[in-house]
Amino acid sequence: MAIKMIGKNHSERDNSPTIHTEKNQEDKVVEVKWRLFDLFIHDLTGPLSIASTSTDSLLYKVDQYGPLTDRQKHILDRVSRNIRKAKSLTQEIIEILRSEEGVFEREYFSVEETLVESLLDVLEMSIPNAIERLSQRENPEAFRNDLKDHGIFVEITGKYCKSPFCHDQRKIRQILRNLMSNAMKYRRQRMAVKISGETDLLISVEDDGIGIPLEHQSAIFERFVRLNNEKRAYLPGLGLGLTGVKALVEATGGEITLESQEGVGTRFMARIPPIRSYKTKRRGVMTKSILDGKRILAVDDEPDVLKILEEEISEICPDCKLDKATAYETAAKKLELTNYDVVILDIMGVRGFDLLGLAVKKKLRVAMLTAHALSPEALKKSVELGARAYLPKEKLGEVVPFLEDVLTYEYGPGWKRLYEKLKDFFDSKFESDWEKKTGLNWQEWTKLRTPIK
Repeated sequence: MAIKMIGKNHSERDNSPTIHTEKNQEDKVVEVKWRLFDLFIHDLTGPLSIASTSTDSLLYKVDQYGPLTDRQKHILDRVSRNIRKAKSLTQEIIEILRSEEGVFEREYFSVEETLVESLLDVLEMSIPNAIERLSQRENPEAFRNDLKDHGIFVEITGKYCKSPFCHDQRKIRQILRNLMSNAMKYRRQRMAVKISGETDLLISVEDDGIGIPLEHQSAIFERFVRLNNEKRAYLPGLGLGLTGVKALVEATGGEITLESQEGVGTRFMARIPPIRSYKTKRRGVMTKSILDGKRILAVDDEPDVLKILEEEISEICPDCKLDKATAYETAAKKLELTNYDVVILDIMGVRGFDLLGLAVKKKLRVAMLTAHALSPEALKKSVELGARAYLPKEKLGEVVPFLEDVLTYEYGPGWKRLYEKLKDFFDSKFESDWEKKTGLNWQEWTKLRTPIK
């Protein structure tokens, strides 16, 4: 195939055996899209982070930069708040681009916690004076009562009231944040948020605002569409929120609909199916997992966690034998009687480190699993006591490849592998000096030669 050259005359182009297809155009569109993607990641997020850090330094490092007047603090607070908003919007555009390319991070997370985080983000912009008090409420009932004082009503029922949902948490947070931000923008006095569902996650966000005329409802998800009326002549925003929500929801295989009556209010309803377990593929061919046929012991005091582990492992490794225990005594007895290929131990609630000692004495391969004990200190202790992995429960959706690594790699190379996979996660969860706090030389570990599968 000849390459079409720019700058040739028409006769040269006409005589060249070039092939111009729709595929070439599609490739160009994809290339432009990813150039924009790189622009947002590198050329926009960097300056925003610098501006955010500089503003926070002026606000909070009084000893270094000197005291501020009340007026200066007020102005810098406003600057800081809007920088955070710009960073959030930038991240949302990145997530939309990622979702359109089918890029999803599969993880288990609490729907209630995600809803609260999203709501606090929205309220920081809409009613900033109340955010400090609301963010300090640890009791869920007290938190919801405080919300009612601001005309916000939250209800969570169904399976995901207690059980975690499996999906890309960042994208679900974005959907919730945009729907609630839209409702807060248009409401008169009230916003109601309802979460339900037994399989799919069902989200309903309702306001008592201006409503959407029937003839405009079909256009509401289009780009740059905003509805204003004479009574509320200006409502801030570009109108990209609902467009982004629709793109995200449809990328998940779900759907979003609306019900609205002019002068009464609007309700948006989204249905989002969970991300199912993947099957291991290499070069496009289904392959058998190294876990298949192996015997595994899973110990956790939360039955829901054990249920998720069973579903994740059995779907990919149907011939795997999984034993479960919810208490130290039961687990210790099972470890005494059976030589397991892999052991999964919760840290809190079942004396996980004591069980780790018993398993290591039998030279068993152990993965520590934790949510409440997620810290550099617990990570260090897991390494020193002979565990082969340290997994946050947010990564339950990836438990099979992590366990495959536990079986595949020896001690040093295995921790190197885990470090490479989870460094970004640990960076986001721990303080900046977390590697130093472990007292372990992670950089030396990353130089170790990894065995080839």
